[in-house]
Amino acid sequence: MTRLRIFSHRLLGLFLRRKLERELEEEIRSHLDMQIEDNLRQGMSLEDAWRAARLKFGGVDQVKEAYRDKSRLGWIESLWQDLCYGVRMLLKKPGFTAVAVITLALGIGANAVIFSVVNTALLRPLPFDDPDRLIMIRETKLPEFTDFSVGPATFLDWKNQNTVFERLVAMTDASLNLIGAGDPERLRGMRVTDGFFAMLGARPQIGRDFLPEEDRAGRNSVVILSHGLWQKRFGGDPGVVNRAITLSGRSYTVIGVAPATFRFVDSDAEFWTPMAFTAEQAQQRGRYLRAVGRLKQGVTLEQARSEMSAIADRLAKQYPSITGWNVKLTPLLEYTVQDVKMPLLLLLGAVVFVLLIACVNVANLLLARSAAREKEIAIRASLGAGRARIARQLLTESLLLALSGGAAGLLMVAGWGMDLLLSLAPEGLPRLSDVSLDGRALAFTSTLTLLTGLGFGLFPALQASRPNLNETLKDAGRAATDDRRRRFIRSSLVVAEISLALVLLVGAGLLVETFLLLRRVSPGFNPVGALAAGISLPQRKYPEDDQQAAFYARLIERVAALPGVQAAGAVSVLPLSGGSFIDSFEIEGRPPYPAGEEPTADYYSATPGYFKAMGIPLLRGRLFAERDATGAPRIVIINETMAKRFFPGEDPVGKRLHVGGGPAIYREIVGIVGDVKQHGLDQETTAQIYEPHAQRPFPSMALIARSSGAPANLSAAIRGEVLMIDKEQPVSSVETVEQFLSASIAQQRFSALVFGIFGAVAMALACVGIFGVLSYWVAQRRHEIGVRMALGAGRHDVLRLVVGQGMKLVLWGLGLGLVGALVLTRFLTRFLKTLLFGVSPTDSLTFALIAVLLTAVALLACWIPAWRATKVDPLIAIKYE
Repeated sequence: MTRLRIFSHRLLGLFLRRKLERELEEEIRSHLDMQIEDNLRQGMSLEDAWRAARLKFGGVDQVKEAYRDKSRLGWIESLWQDLCYGVRMLLKKPGFTAVAVITLALGIGANAVIFSVVNTALLRPLPFDDPDRLIMIRETKLPEFTDFSVGPATFLDWKNQNTVFERLVAMTDASLNLIGAGDPERLRGMRVTDGFFAMLGARPQIGRDFLPEEDRAGRNSVVILSHGLWQKRFGGDPGVVNRAITLSGRSYTVIGVAPATFRFVDSDAEFWTPMAFTAEQAQQRGRYLRAVGRLKQGVTLEQARSEMSAIADRLAKQYPSITGWNVKLTPLLEYTVQDVKMPLLLLLGAVVFVLLIACVNVANLLLARSAAREKEIAIRASLGAGRARIARQLLTESLLLALSGGAAGLLMVAGWGMDLLLSLAPEGLPRLSDVSLDGRALAFTSTLTLLTGLGFGLFPALQASRPNLNETLKDAGRAATDDRRRRFIRSSLVVAEISLALVLLVGAGLLVETFLLLRRVSPGFNPVGALAAGISLPQRKYPEDDQQAAFYARLIERVAALPGVQAAGAVSVLPLSGGSFIDSFEIEGRPPYPAGEEPTADYYSATPGYFKAMGIPLLRGRLFAERDATGAPRIVIINETMAKRFFPGEDPVGKRLHVGGGPAIYREIVGIVGDVKQHGLDQETTAQIYEPHAQRPFPSMALIARSSGAPANLSAAIRGEVLMIDKEQPVSSVETVEQFLSASIAQQRFSALVFGIFGAVAMALACVGIFGVLSYWVAQRRHEIGVRMALGAGRHDVLRLVVGQGMKLVLWGLGLGLVGALVLTRFLTRFLKTLLFGVSPTDSLTFALIAVLLTAVALLACWIPAWRATKVDPLIAIKYE
């Protein structure tokens, strides 16, 4: 046993010694290589350079003896040597290094920026306790309403009958006027039911949470302030707790301040108050609440869906008015990002394409550089350097390029690129304010950098590590070697660049065309010269309908008298604002519809001057007049779509409608106006009903003033007129109608702009690749071009030769790119249809225009090297060779 142990130890020692000798041999050869290269740069011949290196180091045996004691640190020193040599070689070619680093910085930096947005919006958990158990609960009624709010009575039934939710809360947006703490200000907030903060795991920074008994009518005059409002209006004073403040004419006691980081998904609430349903509200099923629940431990989403669906079926049988309505459960994070998930993923795919093109470009540069270093690599091989050693050295240089590009991408592109992207992003992008380069984004960027270095460096390194010593060390060998080994590879890489660029450009073209088509869609009104201002009267100060009607009538009269104002009016919901009131209706003389199947229309309360101020045309009948006041015959105006849909082949003027529930009060249709886009320029126009504000007053209205001059100049004057009527009444969200029309297509503008930028970068990189390949091809064939010109070839012949060589690659790339774009767009058709408007994902015109554009730019990239080739002097070229 002892002899066996001794024998095994000797065998292991022999193996380690032989391994060390091999490593030392490799290191010695590397030192000799470096010394020989230095001697060659000093002008020595190959034989003299070899002899001088041997004399400096002595014999190989002496060198081995000198390094015999270096054992465990051999591989570390070898790696350090590779790194130092790689840095030296990159610094020797600053132009090549700068181009490669900038190219990689664009690709890696763009990916870092977009991944940070995707990570924040889609991957990062919501900042609440156990966010995976938070579920958004909505009502659906297919096919009209796929995702809708819920009424108070239905919510209370859900809360009382379910057994799957630990907590179930409802909320709705609220706006209140803050007075008595500086200038009056309109605040955005939320009314919430009991348990809202507890469900989210949030605790006030100072003060306390709502108590269960404060969720009752008469005991809900308490408020929690946001951290921002606390700092802005109360100077961060901790003494604000238990202080009384006045909101919309009602006294509220401040009981707490929310944490600085607290924000409920897409809400910018500045305060929270208890919902506190009255007995009457608890019986209403009008849908205006959002419901969120926290699943109990161990309950799955499918179990919750099954139980809530059963509850919905029971309620439909019990209350015929909600027949056909079902319940929809969606994880809160998924619900928050559902509208932007696909655009962001497509955007991430676009920057991956840009990175691939960048990698192909750098791989082409490395192939060209390895061709220029063939003699150096051949000398290394002739001195005994193995293929793995040469490949490792070249791959080290590639990784150094990738690391430099990654660092530059993070410091430069990701720095200002993040600010640029956030400045371009629409306001509706979820969690936009939380976007940052966190640990996950940095890990992604680091991994991407390493993979990029391997991706573009591995193939050139493997190709260069197999030199043909006999051919390379001959004077005529280089051109032949390049033609055999690299020409096809470099051409293939250019074809790949063109293909990838075309696919990305087609996607950008489709989105740009969508945006341009949306801009041509008529919104149904004239936005030029109009200003919109939001006003909301406090219910406690203006409890009566007559008071509300009188306030707006007086305000509109004063605004209409301002210098430069051509018309003034008000409406309950602005077009394209994203909100709407939807009411059911019945037509007099027609059979009633079955319960739950009544037709619906967007409902508006409007003043007489609204249609003129907004520029909505009258098609038939008359508009509202001052005589259409309280006590006058009830009337309505409908839009053209409603007239065609519900009164085909007949004149609706003079017909009567019953709008909404309650007593059967019929209103006569006195006019038909043009269609207005309420829910978006890319959405179908809905049926619309307008009723005089005096006959059905609303406390919250949007004032519209049309000016002969710049509408923005009316802002201060309108605020002043409001304060002249009521010094405690604020004005909110003052903006031109053109501004909110532009905001309605902000998402499409953002997608078109960002995809267009990436498409342009991809096209530029692809054309740089063509330019580089042709420039190298001209340099390699300079002797041939000189001979051709000496034998009588004209400049046009040379131009045609070089351009033809480049355009062959372009046409191959266009063909493959068109096929790839068709396959990809067909595969993504279901998703692209949600992003496109008026254009098919396989639109032939877009494909053709993009192909022509890319061909034209590529032709320019081909023409420049061709033009240089025509300047070759035949005598100099032949003599040089």
